Amino acid sequence: MNFLPAFAGAALVLAASAPADLPPPAQSSICISARNIQRTEVQDDRTILFHMRDGQVFQNRLRQICPMLKTSPYTQILHSDQICANQQFIHVTQTGNTCALGDFTLVSAPR
Repeated sequence: MNFLPAFAGAALVLAASAPADLPPPAQSSICISARNIQRTEVQDDRTILFHMRDGQVFQNRLRQICPMLKTSPYTQILHSDQICANQQFIHVTQTGNTCALGDFTLVSAPR
């Protein structure tokens, strides 16, 4: 008795019933006010600290490594006065790379 065709058919049915597109991962909805940023500090090619006027410090972990971010200035184009996690990009001047912001994490509370 040959079970291979029956097994292959069952596997095909199971594969066809699996969801084709998985939902995207949950994203942070933290936004910070561009007006309230006192300064930024690049820690490495993936991490930027946003020092706020009230003493808060937010860390943003970019979605991917952004080559030469640590050693080159960067610009950020704003479409509003908010910088929102997982929704905006920075442009590294020296390389021309465009890199996506990731999640914001509060690392220091207000004074």
